[in-house]
Amino acid sequence: MRYTINLATRTYLDNRLINRIAFGAIAVLFVLTVWNVINISSNMGEQSRLNSEIAAIENRLGAKPGGISETELNRQKSRIRFYNDIIERKSSSWLKKLELFENNTPEGISLSSLSPDKKKEAWKLDGRARSFKLVQQYLEKLEASKDFSNVLLLSHQNITVGEKTRGVQFTISCKVVD
Repeated sequence: MRYTINLATRTYLDNRLINRIAFGAIAVLFVLTVWNVINISSNMGEQSRLNSEIAAIENRLGAKPGGISETELNRQKSRIRFYNDIIERKSSSWLKKLELFENNTPEGISLSSLSPDKKKEAWKLDGRARSFKLVQQYLEKLEASKDFSNVLLLSHQNITVGEKTRGVQFTISCKVVD
């Protein structure tokens, strides 16, 4: 058997077609690059314009308005702080917090006052109990609850109400975990 190899045949690539496709792809990429550069420069100009407008508005807000006395301005600012404080207080769920205290207060303990301390973010509980052992159990229950932290007994004292009735008056500080 005789094998013949034709050395004259070879695969030809159409170099002109490949060059046209490559130049077309480069042209499309160049157009996209120019378009992106134009968008970036436009966005940067818009950002600098907005920054200058923000600075102008902040300067107007910081300056005292004309025709208003200093006392009137201070009075208006104090009213704004007052209303902002009311809005902040309304934003917390008081019923949920009161329900937490009610659910964790055992039989034999009566709370006479609950007052939030905004600066320390804590609550101050004033109450009475039949015995100091009940106060200890109440403290342990508050500490064991996942809803309270930093439970501290601030003060306690024995009291007598009438001839036969005795009890303990106490003050507790704790934080309510939101």
